[in-house]
This record gives sequence, structure tokens and C-alpha cells, in this order.
Amino acid sequence: MGFHKNLHLQTITLIIIMAFAMITSLSAAPSPDEYLRLLEKWSATALPLIHQVQDDPHLAFYGTGGHEHWAVQAHCTAFSALAVMSTAPELDEKKIGISREQLRERSLQMLRYILRAHHSGDRTCTSGKKWGQSWIASLGLERMAHGIAVLRPWLSANDLEMIRRVMISESDFILKGYPVVGAIDAATGKNKPESNIWNGSMLFRTAALYPDTPNAAKYKEKATALFLNGISIPSDASSSEVFNGKPLSKWHVGPNYTDNFALNHHGYLNEGYMVICLSNIAMLHFFCRDYGITAPPELYHNAAKLWQLVKTLTFPDGRLWRIGGDTRVRYCYCQDYALPAWIFIRDFLGDTDADKFLSGWLKLVATEQSASPKGAFLGERLADLAQVSPLYYCRLEGDRAETLSLAAYWLRQYPDPSKKPACSIESLKSWQDEFHGAQMVKGNKRLASWVWKAGELPSGQVVPSDRSDLVEWQWNLAGRITGVGCETHAGKAQWQSWQFEGGFATCGSYEWIADKNPAEGSGADKIASAQTAFVALPDDATVVVLQRAETLRPIHINRVMGLYMNIPNDVYNGGKRNYRIDGRKRQLTGAGSGPMPAEEAIRCKQGTLEIDGRITVGAVYGDEGLTLYRPGQRQVNLAHNLPLAFSGRGGNLYCDIVSMAFCDQQKFYNANEKLYDIGAVIRIDGKVEAKKRPEGGQACRVVEVSGADGRRYLLAVNFEASPAMVEISGIDTGKLKILCGKAEKSASGGLRLSMEAGQVTLVSY
Repeated sequence: MGFHKNLHLQTITLIIIMAFAMITSLSAAPSPDEYLRLLEKWSATALPLIHQVQDDPHLAFYGTGGHEHWAVQAHCTAFSALAVMSTAPELDEKKIGISREQLRERSLQMLRYILRAHHSGDRTCTSGKKWGQSWIASLGLERMAHGIAVLRPWLSANDLEMIRRVMISESDFILKGYPVVGAIDAATGKNKPESNIWNGSMLFRTAALYPDTPNAAKYKEKATALFLNGISIPSDASSSEVFNGKPLSKWHVGPNYTDNFALNHHGYLNEGYMVICLSNIAMLHFFCRDYGITAPPELYHNAAKLWQLVKTLTFPDGRLWRIGGDTRVRYCYCQDYALPAWIFIRDFLGDTDADKFLSGWLKLVATEQSASPKGAFLGERLADLAQVSPLYYCRLEGDRAETLSLAAYWLRQYPDPSKKPACSIESLKSWQDEFHGAQMVKGNKRLASWVWKAGELPSGQVVPSDRSDLVEWQWNLAGRITGVGCETHAGKAQWQSWQFEGGFATCGSYEWIADKNPAEGSGADKIASAQTAFVALPDDATVVVLQRAETLRPIHINRVMGLYMNIPNDVYNGGKRNYRIDGRKRQLTGAGSGPMPAEEAIRCKQGTLEIDGRITVGAVYGDEGLTLYRPGQRQVNLAHNLPLAFSGRGGNLYCDIVSMAFCDQQKFYNANEKLYDIGAVIRIDGKVEAKKRPEGGQACRVVEVSGADGRRYLLAVNFEASPAMVEISGIDTGKLKILCGKAEKSASGGLRLSMEAGQVTLVSY
């Protein structure tokens, strides 16, 4: 009897173990061969972009072969990808059309080209100039280091000597010509967290590999300073934590991040470069594992704390939730370098959630690659950009290939994380940063954010927490006014913000500025002032957006679009969106699923619009209700790049746009003429129930909204420059809860709101 009982228990135990193994396998990181399969497809378009040097067929270059920063970076990344492919046991030679030996020889030709064309070498780049000895030169060497590592058995004595010469040359430059700097405000030109880290890494590598070099000790000392001034924060200035015999306060030069790890890089809240910092830490971390070297503790300074924020701002499928926006090509470069950062995090911190990011991003990369002709990673979506700038296109293709090759190599070498036991670092539920005017709440159903110092300021977000494909940040929910000339941008933002549990409110003003008018003698022209109040209710479902704009002087304006909610409709969602417009379902194609749709503006007469059955937008007040604008081209472009924007070429993402007070005809307006005065409610997984109340008068806007939590909310905003008092009647003050602003019971039994200029008052009842 006991024997059978034990057998029964063993069977149950085995079933439990098998079930656990199945669950674990579902969330495990992809295998190295999955990355190799994507690289094999890419090689069909990459190999034709590799050219042999005319006067020396033993050398080859990728792309343009120039000395410019990104030409060199593109070459180094493509080299690494080919080197890893040529030595990977999973490589399928039939799929790439050449033998492993031929591929390895091509990568060696690329290595020798870049080493000989360096400042310390005997050749020049194809541009006739040498490369190197700059703040960014060592980045290319860092990103090609794993490619050199896999080729080591085939490197000649001359190859090894050239590598030594280049690394010492760059390290000597960093030692003398690259200062350790740090500043939160990138406008000073001293915000360099990522370049501090990659230059420190170059110094440490050189000292570790060549301890006989005369400056090895100095390399290590400066590397310590650079690492500690990478992810540096203001409180480091008073820290007594000791590194290399000195307290952190003595190493500290300046903060590159705020104390809550916001990074103001390129002049805006830039999650992308938070990721770049982690990716460069990753490269030295695995270098140390490769060579059995103990990594310096200063390399990891503040990395775990930064990761918590980066993880918070990452969708389950690995796509970054860039609440501060992006001024470059969408879902490239910084997004690509999240991949090595995740592998580092799973290895160093043991965070098992990194595996789901790896799996999700691999699927997104495969999705886009399958839509591109001949296997290019970005060939369909960036076809126009490739025509305008092959240099820039090759750089982006190289970045993706580089990061996939890092994953293929590291996951083969180190399939099991070194950190034991495994853990799951908890994401933040809310976060704010005063410097950037940033607010964020993250719930089970809804993600909501607003950032005043965004890439193209300002920018707000409200999306289902599991739908990264619905996010685009360019002026999102800030309205958009387009003047004459080649460029219109927003500037001079002023704001106030309030936080409460489960939500936030913010209100501010900004100007729309038309610039780059081709008429001689023209300059920047302030054309309109705008105000936006953005309120995330504490119901994990609802956001209220109130906006107002008017002209600043008599002026021609080409297009007015209040609200301005971007809905990406491109390759990542199959180029199809399902809308419910005026009660009717309509599937509308965007880009990436056939011919580009024609430009059109679809009026939503009933005042509500449903998107993919997940988001409902309802117009509460304002002229013309809702309009779904369809631009007829990929209109999301590189910011501040006038040739691309003006020519209409090079757009890298197509978005439908939900707008209010829409006008797409050039019109002449008098001074102080209203452009829009609108209110909208956006609801995740539910219906919009809201109305405008009359009590606000001319000064204030008052809206009543039903929340997903069963409570009603009263929101008031004072858009005027002077204080106002608002009396509200018919409110059940017995259940009143003041979330922000000043409210009290009036003598008549209603509610009295004391509204300062720019004030948001929010109560629930």
C-alpha cells in the first residue's frame, strides 16, 4: 500500500515538474539559432552593400566606407554581425548562398579595412580621410569587440598588432582629449552619460588586455571616473560609498540624470539613451565574462535603479514606452540596443521578465523583416529614407544586425544567467519628474503619461497596457497648428502639475512657431498660443483632455488640428485598423499592407470613435466634433530635418490621426481669433459618458465624467491669466473627495471652486 502511495506521489510530483517546465519554456529567452535565422535573411541585402576596396581586394567596407561617425559605426556593426554568423554553429550556408569560409573571409576583410583606415593606420577611408580619435570613435570598437572575439582563432599576428595599436591610440586620446563631464541640462552641451560609459569601457578593456602599456594604470583610474559619471545623479555629490579608495563624492563631476533617473538627453526626456547606457554596460560586462576578468563595481553604478524605470517604461512585448518621445526613426537604434541591455539584466540582476522582452521583440523584428523585400530588416518601411540617405539607412540596418548578433553570441556562451536566484524587479506604478514636467501612471488596464519637455514638446499618452502598437508620441494629444514655411514647432512651455493616487493632472501653455520661410529676410514667426489640460482619472481607464488655442497676430495658417491623437497603422499591426465610426465598423488600411491609402478626412458625426475595440474617444464639447485624418503617406519624420520634412520623403511611420476642430485649408486669421476650444474623453475598454457643465463661464471649462470605478468626476480648468471662482450646483457633497485644487461646500449646499490661473481642480463623488 505504501509503495503505491509513494508511486502516486511521485507521479503527481513529475506532472507538477513537467507543467512548471512547460510554463518556464514559454517565457524562456529565445535560442541563439532564432537570431541566426533573421541574420541569414538579412545577409541577402547586406552582402551587396559590402564593397571591396578598388586598389586592395583584401579589404572591404559596408555602406559608404566614409570616415563620418555613422559611416564608421555602420561598418563596425555589420562586421560584427557577419563575424558572428561565420562562426556560429547554427549557420545554414544554403540560406546565405556562400560558404562559411567565404563569409568569414569577408568579415576579416572588413576588420582589416577599419583597422588600417584608423588614425594610427596606413590607409584612409573611401572619403580620403582617416577615422578615429573622437568622443564617439570608441563606440564602434566597443560594438565590434564580440566580432573580434569570435574571429580570434583566424586572426594573424599582424591583425592582433593592429587591434592593439588602434585600442591604445583611442585610449590615449580619451585619456588626454576626452574630459569627464556631467550635467542634467543637455543645453549646456555637457550631458554625456552614454559616451562617458563607452569611453570608460575602452580604457578598461585596453588596460585589461595590454597591462604592459605605459598608461595602463591611468586608463583604469580615468575609467573609474567615467563610469561613476555615467548614470550619475545629484545625490552622488554627497555619497560616501567608496570606489577605488575614494568616496563617490570625490569622483563626482556632475549629474547626467535627475535623482529619480530622468535623462535629459538631446534636450528632452530620452528613454532611448537610458537604454544605450545599459547596453554599453552590457558590452563590458560580457567582455569581462569572456576573459574571466572581475568587472569593476563602478561599471554598475546606479544600473539597477535605472533598470527599474526603464522596465516600467517597457511594454510586455519589449517595445519601449517612450513617454518623452523620440526625434529619430521609430523603433530603431535605441530600441534595438534594448536587446543587449535585457540580456545583461537577466545575467546580472536575474530579472526573469527580461526573457519576455527578448521574445516579444524578436517577434516584432521578424514581423517587420517579413514585410521587407529580400530580407532587409527595414527595407519596406524605410524605402524612401534609403533613397535619400543610404548612409543613414545602412546605419539603422547595421544596428539591428549588431544587436541580433550580440544576442546570438551571448545566449550561446551564457545560456544560464550568472545571477542566482532569479527575481522579478517590480515596475513602478507611478513616476514623475519635475525637470521635464513628466507624469506617468501604470495600471493593469491603462498607461497614461504627459511630458512637457518631450522630443517634440509636449506629448501625452493613453493606451491599453498591453497594446504597444497603439503608441506614437509626436505632439500626441497636444493639438497641432501648422503655419506657412517649412517647419512649425511648439516652444516656450510653462506648466503646473498635481499628483494623486492612481492618476495625475497637468495644465500648461505653449506657443506654435512657424519657421524656415523661403521668403528672403523671413525669420521665426510666433503664430498661435495653445493651452492643454491633461487629467488621468484614478480609475485605471479614463483620461480627459481639454484644449484651447488662438492666434497671436493676423496670420496665414495652413492646418488646424485640435486634440491630435496618433493611431499608428503600419507594418507592426499589419497595416490595418478596425474603427467604429458613427456606429459602423470600418477596417482602414494604412502603410505596409499594400498601396498607400489616399489622403482623406472622415467626419465622425455622432461624436465618438472606437479603435480596435479597445479605445473609445468621445467629443465632449467643441466645433465639428471628431475627425479621423488619413495623411496618405508615412508622415512621422525625423525631427528637425527640414529637407526630409519639406520634401515629404523619408517618413518612417504612418499614423491615422483623431482630431477635433479640423481644418486642412490655408486660411487667414485675425489676431486673437479662436482656433479651437475643445474637450474630449478617452476611455480604455469602455464607453465614454461625459458632459460639459455651464457653470464655468468664459474663464473656466467644467466637465463631468463617469469613471470606470463607478464614481463621477468633476473637472474644472482655468485657462485665463487671472483667478476665478466657480459655483457648482447639484453635487452630492456627502461623498466628495478632493483630488487636486481647492473646493469647498458653498452656503447654498453646492460646491465652490477657487481657481488660480492655470489651475486644475478635480473632485469625485
